[in-house]
Amino acid sequence: MTLPNILFMHSHNTGQFVQPYGHAVPTPNMQKLAEQGILFRRAFAAAPTCSPSRAAFLSGMWAHSAGMLGLAHRGFRMQDYGVHIVRTLKANGYHTALAGVEHTAPRLDE
Repeated sequence: MTLPNILFMHSHNTGQFVQPYGHAVPTPNMQKLAEQGILFRRAFAAAPTCSPSRAAFLSGMWAHSAGMLGLAHRGFRMQDYGVHIVRTLKANGYHTALAGVEHTAPRLDE
């Protein structure tokens, strides 16, 4: 069975002020991806700051349950990287990669 491709993109402070959400900021590549995939219109942050929010999304757990009680650049880390989505996807046949600012892990090289 061929697995569907998954591309998850997130950025700092973008909000919904880009083309796929009906705003004038031209983001043609994001627009094409949104037209061919999923565009979240009712997604909410699971925590008030970036690192805990990402940890919650990337682990499927509340940020405090994952151990991410504060910002990664202040030394906070997830308690168990085995619950990270890259591990779950890899265990189910996906090839995974992280690029850019992720703010939940120092490195996931394995």
